This record gives sequence, structure tokens and C-alpha cells, in this order.
Amino acid sequence: MSEGIDLTPNPWRIRVREHPARRDSSEWRDAIGAAVEAAYPQAPFTSPHLKAARFTVEVTFWMTPLDLSRPAVDLDNFVKPVLDTLFTSQNVRRLTGVLLPNVNDTRVFRLLIEKDEVDSPEDQGADITISWDPATTPGLSAP
Repeated sequence: MSEGIDLTPNPWRIRVREHPARRDSSEWRDAIGAAVEAAYPQAPFTSPHLKAARFTVEVTFWMTPLDLSRPAVDLDNFVKPVLDTLFTSQNVRRLTGVLLPNVNDTRVFRLLIEKDEVDSPEDQGADITISWDPATTPGLSAP
């Protein structure tokens, strides 16, 4: 970080494609990690001020008609691996905190999730936006 200039993005935008969202899939979590690395080569972000931030996470899951027709396509089941991968999470040992390793997912105060349909498997995946509130994050200001 440069002297006096904060380079913490706000928001972070992550696009995962060509991977179906799955609740218990290491491949899905690997795809999220790879998308973070591609979008933000400087990740992970470790500013100590982020530990106290309040985060908003927005996720749109893009699913094929086949996936949408399966039983138990519950949004709450799909968002947990996303949060566990991006933030640090208790009781998760593998691939956690790839974006914010010093921030527990309990710091997510607002969560917006939706699912929508795509025609091809190449388009399935997720659009993820993570933002933090500068008003509640002393020491950081929005870029």
C-alpha cells in the first residue's frame, strides 16, 4: 500500500463461468478461487481495517434449465461455499479466505442472492459483488 493512499477495492467484482454452482464441490470452490486470482492478482486483501468492516455480498447464480429443474436447488445452499471461499469461515479447512483471509464471514451484514437461467453450460456460474461500507470502516475510504 502506498503512503497515505488506500488501494482496497470497493466493490470487488468476481465473475465465475463454465462451472456449475454446487454446494459440496471442491471444483466449484476452486473455480471461485481462480476467478478471484484472475480479477485481483494482488489478492488476498489483508488491511487490518477490514476486520471491522460491514460487508454486503450480492450473488447471481447462472444455471442451466437442467440445474434449475433439479430438486433442492435452494439458494441458501449455494451461497455458503461462496462465503466460505471468499472470507474466513469457522470449521472450514480447505480453500477459505482467498479474498479476505483476515475477515470472518460473520462480517457479512447484507446478503442478496438470486438465480437465473442461461442456455449453455459455458455461461453457468456466478456474478459476485462484495462491498464494504466506508462509514463503518475507520481507517479506510472508498476509492
